[in-house]
Amino acid sequence: MIATVNIPPQRAVWITLAALASVYLAVNFGLSRAFGSFAGTYIVQPLLWLLLAAGVLFLPRYRSAARLKDKASIIQLALLIGFLQVVLTVIGGLFSSFGKSPYAFTPTGILTNLFLVGSTLVGMELSRAWLINHLGKKHTFLAIAFVALLYTLLSVPLTQITSLKPQVESISFINSTLLPLLAENLLASFLAFTAGPVASIAYRGLMLAFWWFCPVLPDLPWAFKGLIGTALPIIGLVVANSLYSPQPRHKRRGLAREGSMAGWIITTIVAVVIIWFAVGLFPFQPALVASNSMTPTMNVGDVVIIAKVPVDNIKQGDVIQFRMEGGVSVMHRVISIQETNGAKMFITKGDANSEPDREPVIPENVIGKAVFTIRKIGWASIVVKSFFTEQA
Repeated sequence: MIATVNIPPQRAVWITLAALASVYLAVNFGLSRAFGSFAGTYIVQPLLWLLLAAGVLFLPRYRSAARLKDKASIIQLALLIGFLQVVLTVIGGLFSSFGKSPYAFTPTGILTNLFLVGSTLVGMELSRAWLINHLGKKHTFLAIAFVALLYTLLSVPLTQITSLKPQVESISFINSTLLPLLAENLLASFLAFTAGPVASIAYRGLMLAFWWFCPVLPDLPWAFKGLIGTALPIIGLVVANSLYSPQPRHKRRGLAREGSMAGWIITTIVAVVIIWFAVGLFPFQPALVASNSMTPTMNVGDVVIIAKVPVDNIKQGDVIQFRMEGGVSVMHRVISIQETNGAKMFITKGDANSEPDREPVIPENVIGKAVFTIRKIGWASIVVKSFFTEQA
């Protein structure tokens, strides 16, 4: 039996949050510089997570919300949801393609990755279970939402944010990567609250084992990956909540009002629609204005809705989004249309520029026509990217 340290629970919560923040900042800012890339990533980082896990064991004890006889069933359900998520991902690969895993499969490489993944998983889930069971006694769903958001942020390396271009890629990243991560962490937080860290380790560990230790991986389109990654965990959360509600029976009616099945399903549908919208599966998609070339019509930080229209419908005076050399997307106004041997070319110019663009735009490079501008809502992604770029 491990002896616990006599710390007030509220203070212990703050200590745990500070420890999580310290590990995250160390992993993203200090380890590679202080110990080198390999030692920092594969030795020091796992040790930090194991140290965090060990520290959690000395904090005041807790009892997870589900009854003892239900915990085994919750763990089995967690394994089933993880297994279904892996199976659907493989099925998706049958309709798209498969690719070679980027991870090493030598004995040394497997053991090194196992140490990294296993220590991170144990550190995250032990600390998650402790936090959620101390924060969720009074406001269960609020605590689950907070912890899920916290661990979603902990799961995103800063390099993934700083490498984004301040264009539609940043919106696509938020909607097709962060939303599946948030859904996964919502389910993991609920599992940790009801049955402790073993349940969340069972769910997340199965998926991590697939992605890290399978030599051939599905190469899924963003839309399909986002659909599986968002919908299945939310459906699993609905099922787990309906079967193993952590509240006493006389409180379940209030719990149903707080987090009803219909509400979760609607949230899932909205999230998936946002993903498909962001990656361009609909006739409309968003684009972030990142330069002053179209002022005052469009300013930095505006989000423009781009409609996919036939090039024959584009007229002089329309603002179009098009691809330049290197894959860079630009939004400029069509000032004239030239036609040579039946082939159209669009002469474009930014409203704030004194000269037309050097190269005419061919129809194949046209992404769509700007139809609506939402002022300033894209500033958040620009500010976040600028902050992290300066810190890196």
